[in-house]
Amino acid sequence: MREYLTSNLLLVLKVFLVFFSPIKGIIVCVALATIVDTLSGIWRAKKLNEKVTSKKARHGLVPKLLSYCGAVMLIYTSDYFIVNELTTIIVSVEFISTKIIALVLISIEVASIDENFKAVKKWSFINKVVSSINKIKDIKKKVKNGEDL
Repeated sequence: MREYLTSNLLLVLKVFLVFFSPIKGIIVCVALATIVDTLSGIWRAKKLNEKVTSKKARHGLVPKLLSYCGAVMLIYTSDYFIVNELTTIIVSVEFISTKIIALVLISIEVASIDENFKAVKKWSFINKVVSSINKIKDIKKKVKNGEDL
C-alpha cells in the first residue's frame, strides 16, 4: 500500500512539474526578484543599524515567495484553460496574462529594491538607468541628424 501511494504521489508531482514547465523561467525570475528584495532589505537594515532577525526575514520572505509564485501559477492555469485562447485572437503573445502578472510582481520588487538602495546610498538606481537611456537616445538622435556631440 505504501509503495502504491508513493508511486501515485510521484506521478502527480511529475504531472504538476510538466504542466508548469513552460513557465519555469518566469517563476524563477519572480522568485529571484523576491529574494534579491529580501537581501536588499537586510542590507539596508544592517547599514542603518536596524535589528535584523532570521525569524523576521523568514516570515517576510517565505509567504511572499509562496504567494507570488502561487499567483503566477494560478494565472497560468487560468491562462492555459481559458484566457489564452481568447487573448491570442487579439494579441499574438502566448500566455500574456501570466507574463503581465509576472512583470507587475517583478516591478513591485524592483521598486522595493530601489527604495532600499535610496535609503542607504541616497540616490536611485532607477533614475540613473532612465537618465542613461535618455542620454543614449539624445546621442543617437544627434548622430542620425549629423550634429556635433
